[in-house]
Amino acid sequence: MTHTYGEIPDDVVTKRFVPLAENLYSLFQELGWDYFYEEFTDKGTQFFEKVPDFLSDKFQRAVTTAKKVIDGSIPTPENVFTTFFFPPVLYVRTDLQMGSTKLIYGNSTDITFIVMNDMNYNLELLINAHMEDGIPVDYWFIKSGDEVFDRRHMKLGFRLAEIPSKTKDFFKSGLRILDILRDVRNERSPQWSDSAYSMAMNWAGGSTNMFMESSSYNVLGQLWDGVNAKKEYGMPDMYFGYIPYPPILKMLLSMGRPEFMIRIEGLLSHNRLFIHAYEPEHYEFMKFISPEALEWSFRKMKEEGVPTPRQSLGCHVPKLKDKKTYKNEEFGFVYPEGTRIMPYEWGLTDDEAFSGIYTDISHETPSEPFYGKEHVVNIGVGKDVRPI
Repeated sequence: MTHTYGEIPDDVVTKRFVPLAENLYSLFQELGWDYFYEEFTDKGTQFFEKVPDFLSDKFQRAVTTAKKVIDGSIPTPENVFTTFFFPPVLYVRTDLQMGSTKLIYGNSTDITFIVMNDMNYNLELLINAHMEDGIPVDYWFIKSGDEVFDRRHMKLGFRLAEIPSKTKDFFKSGLRILDILRDVRNERSPQWSDSAYSMAMNWAGGSTNMFMESSSYNVLGQLWDGVNAKKEYGMPDMYFGYIPYPPILKMLLSMGRPEFMIRIEGLLSHNRLFIHAYEPEHYEFMKFISPEALEWSFRKMKEEGVPTPRQSLGCHVPKLKDKKTYKNEEFGFVYPEGTRIMPYEWGLTDDEAFSGIYTDISHETPSEPFYGKEHVVNIGVGKDVRPI
């Protein structure tokens, strides 16, 4: 049975955004809305309680990898990828991390990710990451229920936890939350009280969609879609975004979708496709929280493979400003025809196919009838990198 958009209740805050999340919508068509409602609202599923476990693992691995690059323990950083702190849905080649981070975010930066529940506007998680001189050095998490969520805005009197639901505007919410969290950041990390500081407002569904994506190019397209959701797709607000934006990133996001993808992929990997990983704790999170979604990911890669960079750049997003698109449920993301990259045809296991695959395939690579494993530089993330 294929579930339809009309099954999503109209009072779901992010209903309009769901077709913009290619992976999430595909999974919804298979599993139905009740599945997602339970995932995000039933305390028994422990979705929001467990997210910090796998993110902490990703962050700690990124910090450890950065230290090993600095002390020379990783002799070929140009062949090693690690989680990018801002945002952690991306990966970066370790030899490019320092320069790319400083270019986009400056020398010393904190960003707190404000994670909201798609079903009810509840503020569920605060995830803070700090980069110093382009290197990831610190992070912390605060879960719903902590006393910080009860702190009030000095002028408005709103509790932190209720700002998104009372404001119903990402930009205004971000500024008001920033007023409160600046003090929290300075209490926890007084040595960085003068660092740049931004809020990253995001719906949990939008982040989930990107964590399910295999292509490093596609994730960047999804980032552009989310930030430009209001302007480009007629959404009521952004799907996610920084408040305030680092100036250079704001300029890059004002480019077209494919131009943005090329520029950022150039900074992160010199435009070489990286097939994203489920790192160890993330893999365990998926098995515990949503084995159905994990199975969907395996099946999708086996059946559809990974788009080439050229195909990702040529992808046509649904015309979501057009009411007929919703009426007819024409929500397909249309990619150019041609051969895709099929990692399972290289004889990989599930674990290997989702361990992170660094390829030499870029948007300038000519189309081929078959992309063999001669295109693979290595597999794995951080210190776990190894030949295929």
